[in-house]
Amino acid sequence: MTENICIDLASHCIGLDYKKPYKRHGRYFYRPYRNYYDAGGADVDTWDVMVSAGYAKAGKKDRYGGRMYWLTREGLDWLGGKLGIHIYDEEE
Repeated sequence: MTENICIDLASHCIGLDYKKPYKRHGRYFYRPYRNYYDAGGADVDTWDVMVSAGYAKAGKKDRYGGRMYWLTREGLDWLGGKLGIHIYDEEE
């Protein structure tokens, strides 16, 4: 598993693959319109690594072995650092 896979999954989780960040005063910012990912299959293992690193939290397993995941503030900061943008969350 590579870090790029984690970045891709986390970006999709907050909608960065659909909506682009905006630029203000030479810096990039992003306000997510969602923060969840319904994982199944191999994605569950990748998300569990992010949970153990403190970047995400997990819901209960469903009957098919999948889970719902969402990024923590630490995860948003990690992703923003990797992509060079400031990512807001619901509390901001």
